[in-house]
Amino acid sequence: MTTKWTALRARLALVLLATTFLAACAGLTLQSEIDGLMKEGQQLYSEKKYDQAVDKFVIVIGKDPTYWQAYLWAARSFIAKGSWSDAIANGKKAFELAPKDKEVLPVFAQALFGGGADALKNGRYAESVNLFVEYLKLEPGNSKAWLNVGKAYLGQKDFRQALGAFAQGLASGGGAERQDLIRELLDGGVQAFSSGKYRESIDLLKEFLKYDSKNLQAYVNIAKAYWESGDRGKALDAFKEVLKLDPRQEEALRYMLRR
Repeated sequence: MTTKWTALRARLALVLLATTFLAACAGLTLQSEIDGLMKEGQQLYSEKKYDQAVDKFVIVIGKDPTYWQAYLWAARSFIAKGSWSDAIANGKKAFELAPKDKEVLPVFAQALFGGGADALKNGRYAESVNLFVEYLKLEPGNSKAWLNVGKAYLGQKDFRQALGAFAQGLASGGGAERQDLIRELLDGGVQAFSSGKYRESIDLLKEFLKYDSKNLQAYVNIAKAYWESGDRGKALDAFKEVLKLDPRQEEALRYMLRR
């Protein structure tokens, strides 16, 4: 009996060993196939054959849905094509699977920024806001992103949120976009006034005057906004500031005569 059990156990051990060996071989074969497909896709990417490159990466994903490198390279290919929604989807998946890899976050961020900029350019302001807000979770100190999200808010006529975005961009230093951020405060104030949003106009223009305290146009517009909002006292004070800068400013003189 003991001999039979020993023989049976030996046979079972051999079967297990064979199964393990076959599984290992299958794993090696799959990994070799994935490696080959990734190499082909990367070569096609380097040749700017982005559609063909994507096809290779999609095959890899089909074979191993957790293979984050395939999502990463698919995102790069879609970015190169300007296919922003696909770039964002693949970049996000790569980030979910490998959040600590140093190559993943920059690609995902690039996809979000590109998608936000494209949406802003084409007047899809709500989409642009959403994408830039998501981008800023990854890169909170990016002044250009704050500038663009502010512009998108202006496109929606959400002047308070626009003010917050421009102010945040300036608070982070402003970088190369500093003058653009300041100018958008002025433009936003003028837009708010034209839209009948006088309090919002005042807030934007007051923020602008922190950076350009001698700007005649800003004082004229803030004075008119106070006037239209019913605060004639502050309107006259603002017009007095205008006349200090330019004693012959006709619009200010006309309002002063109307008091």
